[in-house]
Amino acid sequence: MRKYGLYLLIAMSLMTGCQKKDIVTVDTAAETTQESGETGSTAEREPESAVESISGTDQNGNTGADARTDRFALIPIAVSGEYDGEWDDTDQTPIITSRCDKVYVQGDGYDALKQSLISLNKKLVSQNKEEYASYKKEAEDMRNNYPDRKQSYVCNYEFNPVRFDHTVVSMYWLKYYDLGGAHPSSVTEYHNFDTQTGKEMELCDVVKDLPGFRKYVEEELSDQKEEKELFEDYETTVDSLFAGTDGYGPLGWCITKTGVCIHFDQYVIASYAAGAVEVEVPFAGNETMFQTDYIGKASEGWAKKTSPWETVTYGNGGTDTSVSYHFDDAADGYGTRNITIEREQGGKKEEFTMELYGQPQDGWIAMTDDGHPYLYTEIQSENDWRTLEVFDLKGEEIRHLGTSNDSPHGALLNDPDGFYLTRRVDALGTYDAYRKFHVGESGMPVAENDVYTKVNVCDSKEDEAALVSTRELPVTVFDADGSGKEEKLPAGTRYYVRATDLESFVDMELSDGRRCRLAVGKSDKGWGFEIDGTYEEDCFEFIPYAG
Repeated sequence: MRKYGLYLLIAMSLMTGCQKKDIVTVDTAAETTQESGETGSTAEREPESAVESISGTDQNGNTGADARTDRFALIPIAVSGEYDGEWDDTDQTPIITSRCDKVYVQGDGYDALKQSLISLNKKLVSQNKEEYASYKKEAEDMRNNYPDRKQSYVCNYEFNPVRFDHTVVSMYWLKYYDLGGAHPSSVTEYHNFDTQTGKEMELCDVVKDLPGFRKYVEEELSDQKEEKELFEDYETTVDSLFAGTDGYGPLGWCITKTGVCIHFDQYVIASYAAGAVEVEVPFAGNETMFQTDYIGKASEGWAKKTSPWETVTYGNGGTDTSVSYHFDDAADGYGTRNITIEREQGGKKEEFTMELYGQPQDGWIAMTDDGHPYLYTEIQSENDWRTLEVFDLKGEEIRHLGTSNDSPHGALLNDPDGFYLTRRVDALGTYDAYRKFHVGESGMPVAENDVYTKVNVCDSKEDEAALVSTRELPVTVFDADGSGKEEKLPAGTRYYVRATDLESFVDMELSDGRRCRLAVGKSDKGWGFEIDGTYEEDCFEFIPYAG
């Protein structure tokens, strides 16, 4: 049997006091074929300065002036995964596979939060490895005893962001298990942090009127009792969960943009068929129930992550509209899929189908402030190359608007006015890099600047690959206030890539934490860059390009 190695995937006592939680649970929603490499117009954005790009913040301003004044400013994240598995050598089919996602805050600042997430990542990876080891022998026995069934076990911890801004971080891991039973099962584990302090929060840190909050949840559950066919003794279970004494574990909760959501997994208060049960207590109309600092920003626009076959219903121009999508294998195969989008609007049904190449990933419905809905779907092809397909849901007919080479890669997309997308770039190495975007007038994602910030999923600089110079290189070294000074750094200097415009510069971090900028120019060789008139390969010991 062959070992499936580690792989990195680039690219979330109420009445009497606070309830400590170790594990928590849950679930949460280019004109024509142009690419979205376009950026916002000059009128939409200010030119970037060296101070903005170097002094304690990245080019997307996650710790810049906007984040300091806007406590709801989105912060960028990246997701990586640790994988394991056993494969049958006779036919190369999996016997058991596992995956544990890890989340990393990007850019400068948020040091306390970053350390908290590193600790959380390690804890979850350890749990996942223990579970994988416990299921491995069972899976191997199943394969040996019933070889014709080709049953494959799965043990995944799948990360899902809920809210990541300058005030609060809320997320959950969906723990998904397929262990040879009648159907897969899942449990969820929520985590909520104060962005500034890095402290993991308890429900009483956010809700100040706990009795009123609990009453709201109980009334909403009573209204759902018949529809969800809640168990006869569900009220006892809910009481125990709020008190922290139930065997199902701590009460699952998260902070959304619009309220605080309580989540109950399958089998907790309803059957598997009923699915998870959720109650969101909205901020609007209940402001006195919550600590003011954590109340999210209200807006007309929204974006909801949605799965294939899931129906999303929204009001559009006074008319209720229901939309769903799904994928089927295309007739010609070769890795292609047909996406079918179904829409019912004002009693009229519409269906749209087109062929796409690659594996479907996540999908989102994005509603702009002016009431224009779009469907964004992420598609993955060879070597984890990802694109974002954009569809217009508003007109008489559903239309495909275009393809973007920037996509979420596991990041949060819950606001059409601001989200981070990632693409693979080549500038003194091959790596994923992100920019901040918004939904443009055409419906395509529009970048807010031309600078790509490198995705970093390392716990420390010691884990990160450096470019080691082989000659003296001229750089601009930046002070903490952003002012720059021209210097020449000697051969043997270790450089860590941080950002680039893909044209004229690559920003670096040095071993001592200082930031500097290397001026580069396109090489006349048709590939790569020159630094001070010298081809890049003659400037460093090794440059890690892919391909």
